Amino acid sequence: MQTFERIHPVEFQRRFLTQDTRLSGREFSQFRPLHIVKGSIGTAQGSATVRMGNTIMVCGIKAEVCEPDVKRPTHGYLTTNVELSPMCSARFRPGPPSDEAQVASEHIHRLITPSVDLTSLCIEENKVVWALSADIVCIKYDGNVLDAAIVALVAALENLKLPEVKVDPATGVVEAGAEDGVQLGIVRRLFPATFALVDDNYLVADADDAEEQMTSASLLVVLDDQGQMVNVWKRGTGIISRDTITECVAAAAARKSEIERALST
Repeated sequence: MQTFERIHPVEFQRRFLTQDTRLSGREFSQFRPLHIVKGSIGTAQGSATVRMGNTIMVCGIKAEVCEPDVKRPTHGYLTTNVELSPMCSARFRPGPPSDEAQVASEHIHRLITPSVDLTSLCIEENKVVWALSADIVCIKYDGNVLDAAIVALVAALENLKLPEVKVDPATGVVEAGAEDGVQLGIVRRLFPATFALVDDNYLVADADDAEEQMTSASLLVVLDDQGQMVNVWKRGTGIISRDTITECVAAAAARKSEIERALST
């Protein structure tokens, strides 16, 4: 059995799919267990580790002071970077960020920016603001890093605590205040759920690495705190019908409850 799986991995997976089951034993609509640990990096202002099945993502947020954009004098900055290195999977090569990592970074940044109150990063209007840099690193890759990365970022932002600082009016130097750190204001949480069209016939939730190798299309559904749809993003050439998309949105609502519980523990 193991020899056949190594030599013919696609056909091996297909034998399970035709029996309405998955190699992992999960049902098609079943997501993997989600575990979140906040504050996992002591040197970061905010951090979180997310484990989703065998996929592990760590997000660390560092904060620096800088001058604001002249057009947005009361707004700070937030940048995101997703790292997928050979350390997490042999499918990634050393060197510049892969296309997958760059696309993930850009899409997550577009999603998270409206969810964060950037005015809460203002220290003194027109003079000093916080610049946050969120590094989201894959420690172990077993599929669906986008969901894990988004959840890790949201959890790290909830864990973020910025030092109390003030600007000396005489010198303009930023000094540490006597007060403890302050929490960042998050406008809304994001709750992702990704579905994959495997072997052009089977729609599965939260595909693992082996299933992704057979995926012709994927659909990311992101909901907010109120269960409202924030984003639907289809990738790949496979065809996903409107009825199927509607089913995915309904399944994403159930997944939202699971993520909420994990964030609250």
